[in-house]
Amino acid sequence: PITTNEESKEGGLSDDYLAKRAKEYFFAKSNGAARAKALDEASPEDRKRLAQQVRNQYASSDNADAKSQLEKMDDEMLINLLKASQGSATCEITALTVPTPLNNYRGVSMYGDDNAKNLNLPLNERATAILKACGHQSNSIHGDVFVGRYHDNEAEDIWERVDFDEAEVQGDLESKEWVKKAKQKGGGGGIGTAAASLSGMMNGAGGGLTNNVGEENGYKWSQTEDEVEIKFSVPAGTKAKYCKVKFGSKTLRVTVAGQTFCDGETWGPIIVDESTYTIQDDPESESGRELCISLGKKSNEHWNYAVMKK
Repeated sequence: PITTNEESKEGGLSDDYLAKRAKEYFFAKSNGAARAKALDEASPEDRKRLAQQVRNQYASSDNADAKSQLEKMDDEMLINLLKASQGSATCEITALTVPTPLNNYRGVSMYGDDNAKNLNLPLNERATAILKACGHQSNSIHGDVFVGRYHDNEAEDIWERVDFDEAEVQGDLESKEWVKKAKQKGGGGGIGTAAASLSGMMNGAGGGLTNNVGEENGYKWSQTEDEVEIKFSVPAGTKAKYCKVKFGSKTLRVTVAGQTFCDGETWGPIIVDESTYTIQDDPESESGRELCISLGKKSNEHWNYAVMKK
């Protein structure tokens, strides 16, 4: 069934109700709060046993880097890593359409469970049909989703939520005006590839997302003309030796103690020799630590996102 959520639009990009609501919903559905609480309340004996289970799990893994890093970590560090991976609210954000001049800078996004396939959630036929109607052919959506529209125009310094009605995703999708526009050249829809391939969509769109700063896919990011800075919250006690950051000409892979934090394509090409990372304290985060990555831009173009997961 399709239901409607109504809420204030006052939060803007930095405090967007829809993104928060989606993250909270999927966090609750996955019992994330219960898992985090159980870890916090575990006895010293249980924490030691759990840490050893993690080590045993990776002992038979082919991931040599993960095994090597785990051997160097004490029990408390392993528990903090588990809390970071299982006790935080995140979701997968899929761009159905991106803002362009043709669609009056109105984008439509779909928010889903980023662990849906691993949880064996059922195929969401309606959500998959919506995705394909917008020109994205290689994705399938599993589990519940949220869909919302936004107005994003950097030239006018605008980012705001715009109403999106149930009727726009019901019945014959091909007859919906926003879907028709998405399929036009420069309409912001897909080109027959996965929805994650935003760069491919934007090459023919003549415009697009215009964020200088944002929060997506589990990280925060910002940019200047010369560089892009990406920040990941990491468990308390994380040291640089636990982190593996691999820079490619247009890719970035980040793992912490064997856990993949990021693996995908950057918006634009980067200068590998001018890209670095550091571990630093972050008093504003729950863990108190963050991994800060700086990417040197190969050109001064504006980036519409930092890294799109594969």
